[in-house]
Amino acid sequence: MTSRERVLTTLAHKEPDRVPLDLGGTPTTIETPAYNQLKEYLGIKSKTKTFLRDHVQPDENLLQLLEIDTRYLHPKSPKSWKMQIDPDNSYVDEWGIRWKKPKSSFYFDPVEHPLQNATIDELEKYSWPDPEDVGRIEGLKDEAKYLYEKTDYAIVADMHGVGIFETAWMLRGFERFLEDLVVNEEFSLRLLEKVTQIKTGLYEKFLDAVGDYIHVIMVSDDVGMENGLLISPYLYREIIKPFHKKLWQFIKKKTKAYLFLHSCGSVYQLIPDFIELGIDILNPIQVTAKDMDTKRLKAEFGDKLSFWGAIDTQKVLPYGTPRDVEGEVKRRIKDLSLGGGYVLCAVHNIQAGVKPENILKMYQAAKKYGKYPCSLQKR
Repeated sequence: MTSRERVLTTLAHKEPDRVPLDLGGTPTTIETPAYNQLKEYLGIKSKTKTFLRDHVQPDENLLQLLEIDTRYLHPKSPKSWKMQIDPDNSYVDEWGIRWKKPKSSFYFDPVEHPLQNATIDELEKYSWPDPEDVGRIEGLKDEAKYLYEKTDYAIVADMHGVGIFETAWMLRGFERFLEDLVVNEEFSLRLLEKVTQIKTGLYEKFLDAVGDYIHVIMVSDDVGMENGLLISPYLYREIIKPFHKKLWQFIKKKTKAYLFLHSCGSVYQLIPDFIELGIDILNPIQVTAKDMDTKRLKAEFGDKLSFWGAIDTQKVLPYGTPRDVEGEVKRRIKDLSLGGGYVLCAVHNIQAGVKPENILKMYQAAKKYGKYPCSLQKR
């Protein structure tokens, strides 16, 4: 079976020859420190390529070595905006949000919210990203066509941007936007409407270029935390869900690709809503969060939803032994792989401090225990 056949078979809820493996997207790649350590361990001498700040675009030699079944398409930078790192190690993105990485951190975080004090009238005057900027798709169709016609990998389109809810609170400020949802609903709806309009335009241009060549298209919106949802199910369904519906169903009409949702944390309560809105694949399956037990998720939703991720990045990969990693892989394959519907990778990006031995063991164990018919399954 080719990699493409393997991924498409499992996403059709059928069993391929083995569980497919992933590495390389916004929520499924590896951070620079861990990647450089892995390359040194393996003796790979190549320049580390990154996208969206410090996310790594893995070297093709490494992807082949690990037998990764996916390859990613990312939009280019718009011509109207260029990243400029200021002396305090911060930058302003094209939405006007300032991100900063302190010396004590590996990561950039949003620190300034340009619409924090804005009124409804000021939303129309704001300098929004331009979805029509041709720089985003320059050369992308040829790249997609090459991957589709000249390789046997499953092609995943990764817009590498945060979702509607996240963009809104980053523009407004987290606490302020949560207040808006309750006491300033008119403003929150107008802001969400504007963000959805921009994102729909971005996806439209992107899919016009590559929609015929891709197999999976990613969307994201983090609505969960460790112990539950960031907002109540009521607020999600009344305010956020209609905007998700508008964008996600627009995407479904533009491409035959499977729709992949990245949403961290405990999102169990909203999984039926995601399925209703057309989500085919759920990621990252944060197994340490409340109600995200993989056996339960498969039993309740496995006939309608595929699962992508699930190898613990909070405890097992950074702090466990290779033997612990092997046990984690066996458990998730046992829970999620029956009848297809599972693509294996780490829960979110592999973080700084994860030892090369554990990364390699994850993929080695996946190939060892993920062969169909799976010996871990009781049929």
